[in-house]
Amino acid sequence: MPPLRAAGLNNMPEQLHARVTAQLKLALLADCACPKTLARLEREARLSGLTGAGIDAALGGRSFEARTAASVAYACAMKAGEAGLLEQARTHAHRLGVTDEELSMVAQGAKQILASIKL
Repeated sequence: MPPLRAAGLNNMPEQLHARVTAQLKLALLADCACPKTLARLEREARLSGLTGAGIDAALGGRSFEARTAASVAYACAMKAGEAGLLEQARTHAHRLGVTDEELSMVAQGAKQILASIKL
């Protein structure tokens, strides 16, 4: 998967980038009901530096960092497929400084994450 540039990742250290990607994966795949997949995602998240509280938040579609939370909310709204919810998430992300380019990268990454579980 190409690197996600969401939440200002253009200049982020790799470790921080990995945490954001892990949060997106957890949020989007929390409902997969596959214990092996969830355990793998949680392991990856811990290796990226997420704490148990951060993992729990991501599993609930949230993040403790505002721009990451906006990116996660946008990805979750995409998954839900509700136009109104998606527009709300986009507007909120813009208010926090997330650009359309970054949201496009989030969308691309979210599509790849969701496709990976259907293999």
